[in-house]
Amino acid sequence: MKFFLPAAENNDQTQSVYNQIKQFAQETTSWPIRETRIFSIQFRNDGKEYYAEVGKVENLTGDLVIAIFESELTYLICTKYRGVLKDMPIIVGKKDTITHTLFEKE
Repeated sequence: MKFFLPAAENNDQTQSVYNQIKQFAQETTSWPIRETRIFSIQFRNDGKEYYAEVGKVENLTGDLVIAIFESELTYLICTKYRGVLKDMPIIVGKKDTITHTLFEKE
């Protein structure tokens, strides 16, 4: 899958908004964010399996996934209300991750 952000109108807007979300995620967690661009992630939470994909509603919170980032020990799922407009992203420990898929390299 080619890199995109939901509702971004062009490549310049995509890059600008992505960088703003990434900076907000770094500020709210105080963790460095890797350059890896994550398309989807499958993970466990409280014994249940979940799947989050950029551009789709994830079933843990029912919010649209805008971006997924990687830090050293976690993945950060950013939705409109968790990591984009306010609050911390959804934090998934790497030990709870089943698999993840990257966007295609440009």
